[in-house]
Amino acid sequence: MDTLIVLFGEIKGRFYYKKAVIILENELQSIEDRGNTVVDKHLRTSILPGYACYRGLIEGGVSREVAYAIVEEEIGTAALRMGTISELLSGLPFFYPLFKLLIKPIIKRGYPKEGWTINWKEFSRDRIYFHITTCLYCEELAKRDALELCPVFCNSDHVAYDPLAPRIQFRRNWTLATGNELCDFCFKNGKTVTKKVEKYGVHKKK
Repeated sequence: MDTLIVLFGEIKGRFYYKKAVIILENELQSIEDRGNTVVDKHLRTSILPGYACYRGLIEGGVSREVAYAIVEEEIGTAALRMGTISELLSGLPFFYPLFKLLIKPIIKRGYPKEGWTINWKEFSRDRIYFHITTCLYCEELAKRDALELCPVFCNSDHVAYDPLAPRIQFRRNWTLATGNELCDFCFKNGKTVTKKVEKYGVHKKK
């Protein structure tokens, strides 16, 4: 609510906030968690609050572009905690092997098959690479005719994972939210990337 008051003033800010609260309460009454507590948590703490804020602003007369920007800022701010953790971990000298050891159980627990279809493509000393071909966020937002909001959640992955550099370099080329057939997640071992640059003299263009 504080953000809305800062942006729109006391009266309008509270007006938009109340609209969002009503939408969220209605959504929570008919929540479909697919029989999984993790799915339930994603819906209650991330997808539905973001959607309710977005829809409430639009119904209150705010343009889709402005509503999108506000929700994107809020979701990005929420992801900063993970980004801070990533930055701290990136200081560990042997972080990639530790990351490689932990990522599969973390992904399995945090993104269960009831909400996501994940295909592991590479799991090597050079990189960890997987595809997501079905996504809870895309499906739930599409059901509410708000698929255009999904990229704000995708972009938060960069907020969370980009700070892993230079130990681990997060790369992505495609997302389901932008009309592609999959989301790709690539975590490159920064140490091997550096060695290749030194060996072959590959330099980034200035």
